[in-house]
Amino acid sequence: MKENRDHGFEDIFELFKRCKFSNCTHTNEPACAVQEAILEAILSEEHFHNYYREKNETEYISKQKNKTKARDYMKQRKLFRKP
Repeated sequence: MKENRDHGFEDIFELFKRCKFSNCTHTNEPACAVQEAILEAILSEEHFHNYYREKNETEYISKQKNKTKARDYMKQRKLFRKP
């Protein structure tokens, strides 16, 4: 699933590598390659927001799947408990 999300955002990932700080949030840090690219019109702000929207949707779906797996696991454990 990660590969599907990454497809189409290779340019953004390349910019991430150029940021001064490895934990850059790409919002207000100095020397952020992403923000510089947006200011210089190399990267459209809309494309960058699309990346984050898709990233957030993917994370939400993943969390929901994990919740379902946890619920199913607990149900299975209850079935195998001795009374």
